[in-house]
Amino acid sequence: MNAYLNSLPAPPGVTENNEGAIMRGRERFRINCTFCHNVDQSTFVPPAIVPMRFIFPGDAPMTLLPQRVPPFNPILDTPGNIFDDKMAVVNASQRGLERGTALPLLLDLARKPNFLHDSSVPSLDSLLNPTRGSSAPHPFYLSDQGQREDMIAFLRSLDTSSR
Repeated sequence: MNAYLNSLPAPPGVTENNEGAIMRGRERFRINCTFCHNVDQSTFVPPAIVPMRFIFPGDAPMTLLPQRVPPFNPILDTPGNIFDDKMAVVNASQRGLERGTALPLLLDLARKPNFLHDSSVPSLDSLLNPTRGSSAPHPFYLSDQGQREDMIAFLRSLDTSSR
């Protein structure tokens, strides 16, 4: 099944004759986002885990079940926030690994209706807008609207072809 899925072509990115904005967005992405994301989506995404404290500064997990015997992790959840709900399931299956989330591919973002793994953000502009706050999940923002528009043009253009 993996071989078949890996053989499927990635959806094309959307350029909309916006090469200037895409190039500016690509440069801003290289500066701000490559700690966790690849610029080239045809490059293998390493199986790294981004620590929850980095990707979700407002994370304040509480133990859901009594402490489990090592090497099993405690099952944790941050009350009142759905961003980490998936982590309760992941924590239940991990064996002493750090609480965090895997690095994603950034393909087909032009057609994606919601963002983050919990679909809690309704648009790329919202995702990159500092009004979400410093403790929100994925708190990496561009305060300048023009820079956000360039970044959005770049993100919408991503596919596995090299340009």
